[in-house]
Amino acid sequence: MSAGPDVLDPEGQLLTGIGSLRTDGEWIWRGDLSHYVSRHHVALPDQFVTHIRDSHYSPPKVPESRLVAIATEDLGMSLD
Repeated sequence: MSAGPDVLDPEGQLLTGIGSLRTDGEWIWRGDLSHYVSRHHVALPDQFVTHIRDSHYSPPKVPESRLVAIATEDLGMSLD
C-alpha cells in the first residue's frame, strides 16, 4: 500500500491506499476515493451510485478470471 499527498490539497495529510484499486467486477475505483468524497465532496457518477444501490451496498465476490481480465484488458497491465 502506498502513501502520498491528497491531489486536491497537496499541503494536507498524506493518504494511504493511493496506489490501490478496488473493483466489483464492473467498476474500478481508487482505494482513496472515500476520502475525496467525504473531504472534498467529489461527486460520483450517477450510474455508479445506481449500480451500488442496486447491489444493496454489498460488493460481490469477483472471480480471479475477471480480475485478470480487468488488469490486462481494461488497465493494460502485463502479468508476466
